[in-house]
Amino acid sequence: MRTLLITAVLGLAIAGCQRAPLTPAASVPVETVGALTERLKSEGDDLMKQQRYDEAAVKYQAALNEAPGDIRIRFALAVALSHTPRREETVTHFRIVMQRGAPGSPEVKTAREWLANAGELEGSEGTAVAASSESSAPDPKKGLIRGKIRWNDIEPYKKRIAVTVSLIGDDAETRDVRMERPDFKIGWGYTFKNVPPGSYRLVAAAAGTPMWDLKVEVPASKDTTLDLNESNAAVAKDFTPRSN
Repeated sequence: MRTLLITAVLGLAIAGCQRAPLTPAASVPVETVGALTERLKSEGDDLMKQQRYDEAAVKYQAALNEAPGDIRIRFALAVALSHTPRREETVTHFRIVMQRGAPGSPEVKTAREWLANAGELEGSEGTAVAASSESSAPDPKKGLIRGKIRWNDIEPYKKRIAVTVSLIGDDAETRDVRMERPDFKIGWGYTFKNVPPGSYRLVAAAAGTPMWDLKVEVPASKDTTLDLNESNAAVAKDFTPRSN
């Protein structure tokens, strides 16, 4: 009798194993990680079009959390952050794009350009650090001036407008000083390091047209911020800058 009982129990267990496995109810949607990532990225893109940069950064960050190795998402996050005061985060993400992105890709080129314009390229390219560290080291007796260059709705990743920025000495102490760089872009930033303290004219021109001509005092051992935009321009607000 005991043998018959055990046989019956085993038979029921085997029959149960042969049944089709249970499946989730069809009415419960299951979103894959890839689909979630793309949805968040798309929502970020829509917010960028509306110039809602902080909100776009939140969406891109959420998408990046789902796909940390996706360079295009990290690049989008860096671009969104570049429109906010969150400079250090912007630098970090552009550096990662430059280091991990495909060499020669538009993302890597733009990341390198932004870092160069912002004076943050040193320390980003491995072996170049040692060679540039001495010349780029801050001089405690000198100052630094930086700022953002904005003009109406020009977006640097859609339309690249080169701006030549010059820092020209404007007093007895600085009359022999002239710093100039032709590779800044509208939409990014500019930086001049190790500036002798004193009075200066800051002149910024696009395709030969001076768009800004401002006076600025640069003290020693201090960062000076001077943003360039429509409110302090030397041209009309409806001026359309041209590419070189």
